[in-house]
Amino acid sequence: MYAVIKTGGKQYRVVEDQEIVVESLDKKPGEKVLFGEVLLIKKEDKILARPDDLKGAKVEGVVVEHLRGEKIEGFKYRPKKRQRKRFGHRQELTKVKIVKISLPGERMEEKPEVKRADLKEGKKAKEVKEKPKKAVAKKAVTYSASADKPRVELEEKERAKKAKSGKKTRAGTTKTTRKSSSSSSK
Repeated sequence: MYAVIKTGGKQYRVVEDQEIVVESLDKKPGEKVLFGEVLLIKKEDKILARPDDLKGAKVEGVVVEHLRGEKIEGFKYRPKKRQRKRFGHRQELTKVKIVKISLPGERMEEKPEVKRADLKEGKKAKEVKEKPKKAVAKKAVTYSASADKPRVELEEKERAKKAKSGKKTRAGTTKTTRKSSSSSSK
């Protein structure tokens, strides 16, 4: 089983008990690191890559040490101007040992089993609180004997609104324009 994680703007393919070197992390050696941005998990023949499938997937690691990368030397100059500049840079890095790759829902608490005898007697194993549903505003439409009447009323209301705002409608009403007072005449 392996996973692809993203940290420090880079992607890494990781396996359990593997040590990787990533961009500097703000953790002390021995502290746990949790990589929540998992892009892909492959377990046996299954590949989970969709964001919906990966919600809750985590990769845990432990910081081993902090180190610095190789020195990169740079040189800037402007020809014929006597401007020369040499510089060097060493990137701060962190070595992390991957401890565990957990699939979504792997650490979820197991639901208690409900027996048929308990159901007959009216007992519940645990009451689950449901989230209140969001109220959806519904438009009240009155229907008459003909099915076209509500539609016609809607079209007339839309035309009236557009005529007030000055926009052109299908019926052919003209668009009203205002002259701006900011234009100056000389």
